[in-house]
Amino acid sequence: KIRWKTDMEKVCLSSNFERRGWHRVSEGEPWNIYWASVSSAKMVFNGDFGYRLSDGQMINHFPNHYELTRKDMMVKNIKRYRK
Repeated sequence: KIRWKTDMEKVCLSSNFERRGWHRVSEGEPWNIYWASVSSAKMVFNGDFGYRLSDGQMINHFPNHYELTRKDMMVKNIKRYRK
């Protein structure tokens, strides 16, 4: 059974998760998927002092995600890797 939580209220998100039979959990309960905004993902899952993901936990954003998702940044990183 998949347990999920979010920090925003989006009807399309909750209806899709519920249609799949996933269960929404409250604060403090264990979860598998955390659907967060970019700003909360940076704050809550900060590598220095934030929450650490356990096995079986996923989040829809990760720190510096734009390094892979923006074409200009991806090219820059590929060039840096090839050196």
